[in-house]
Amino acid sequence: MNANLYYKNLRFNNFPVPFLVDETLREGVERCPFPISVESKMQLLEKMTEAGIRDFIVGCGPEKPDVWEALFKYREANRIPKDTEASYIILLNCWETAFDYFKKGNFNPDWIKETTFSFGMINYRESQGTFKKAVDAFRSLGAGKFKASVLNNFRNGVEPEKYAEICRQINNALELGVSIIRINDSVGSMQPHITHQLCSTLVKDYPKTIFCFHAHNDTGLALANAMASIQAGFQMIEGSLAGFGNRSGIAPMEQVLNMCRVNNIKVGRQPIDMKKLLEAALLSEDIFMQAPNVFRPVSGAMETDSNFGVLNIPDFLGVPDKKNYFVNYPGLHPDTIKMAFKKCEIKNIYTEEEILEGIDKLRSIMETEIHSITESYQDMKSSVYRFYHENSWGYEKLSKNFIDIMK
Repeated sequence: MNANLYYKNLRFNNFPVPFLVDETLREGVERCPFPISVESKMQLLEKMTEAGIRDFIVGCGPEKPDVWEALFKYREANRIPKDTEASYIILLNCWETAFDYFKKGNFNPDWIKETTFSFGMINYRESQGTFKKAVDAFRSLGAGKFKASVLNNFRNGVEPEKYAEICRQINNALELGVSIIRINDSVGSMQPHITHQLCSTLVKDYPKTIFCFHAHNDTGLALANAMASIQAGFQMIEGSLAGFGNRSGIAPMEQVLNMCRVNNIKVGRQPIDMKKLLEAALLSEDIFMQAPNVFRPVSGAMETDSNFGVLNIPDFLGVPDKKNYFVNYPGLHPDTIKMAFKKCEIKNIYTEEEILEGIDKLRSIMETEIHSITESYQDMKSSVYRFYHENSWGYEKLSKNFIDIMK
């Protein structure tokens, strides 16, 4: 691929992205070490629909399609909007298990017809025709909307051989009636300039195909790569609340949509209520029982907390963002004291020498407090680690418990 050939086709603002898909109830659930109830998952889904999101990936075989079923029941009960849609991921290394759930579930046939079944590992046991068998099986249940994921290890970039293999898998999927292709940065190694190049080339070579890019965050570039994909012409974008997903997570939904808002990129079928979306992101920390990332960009609970006084550059620049303030040791300065008095509507009756003397005393107090603060922090950190270690299942605990219950 010519690295410069398609950059002229990149778009950076003022364009639509028709399809927006949330992955929280699949990737986020997979990353969580604990079993999450269907009710809790649906609480998150309801919150996201209030924010304007309508398309959800709600499960992945081999798990039972309980959330998928709940979505349609909630929709029929008018608890979520009627235009809410579901996708379900079918991994070809265990597709028969998922198929049996849907075949034996006595579900409303319309639910299956409306669902997008998204196939992963599409080159698994390819010589045995596994992909075709799975598609045909779900088609026999009445399914007609299909998506396919092309899994990739991009750690060595996108050589011509790699691109040829991607195209081969895409062609196989299109021949089976798949209408949406997801390009997976499966190990999170892509860089935005390579993502631009790859996605631009795919859009050129497959102009009638709907593409999305599944961006993992192993190198901290998930947001940048997700944005690069739609800048290059991809028509669908994915993410999850707070970026929850396998390993370091995937593109954080609220960060993606905030960037789209800033650049006047209209995403999905409904206007997005960012306030409600941020509430959903904070709720996801509670639902998944994750230690709060208080300074996470866009949605962290304390993300807007800023240094008060002379250290605050945004205030110096006149940026009018709503924010809370804190004062720390480096920020102690006579002007900071005066600014605090002004904020509190306290008249300053102190001379410069008295203020400097007071600052020295404040520093002494802070230096004394740090000992107990350090102990509290170490207790908190140990408690967090202990919580995850004691309550998570590893392969040893899995094996032992299975043998014990089978005695």
